[in-house]
Amino acid sequence: MRAAAAVAGLLGGLCWVVAPWVDALAWPGAVLLAVAVLGAGASLVSRSAVWLRCLVAVCFLALVGSVLQVLRDSLDDQGVLAVAGVAAVVVSVAALARRPEPVARSRGSHAA
Repeated sequence: MRAAAAVAGLLGGLCWVVAPWVDALAWPGAVLLAVAVLGAGASLVSRSAVWLRCLVAVCFLALVGSVLQVLRDSLDDQGVLAVAGVAAVVVSVAALARRPEPVARSRGSHAA
């Protein structure tokens, strides 16, 4: 799921970087970035509580959307989208470049 969210963030960020010149890419970029933010929010919580992962993912999306909207109201709308797109590309490339962590396997209580 982490790789899919990173790819969505990469594609959505690229859409927002190009959006000041091609208006049709703003909405697809927003949808792809929403998927990426949902994935990032879900990864903040342990995998054992699915309901909590869903709740945190939606709340994280609301937080990021709120901050982005405040910035868009305060500054140049297209400039904020472009900068947010660049940030999404950088974070997505970093997430894709990171190797997955090995899963720790329990050897039982008497393992040496």
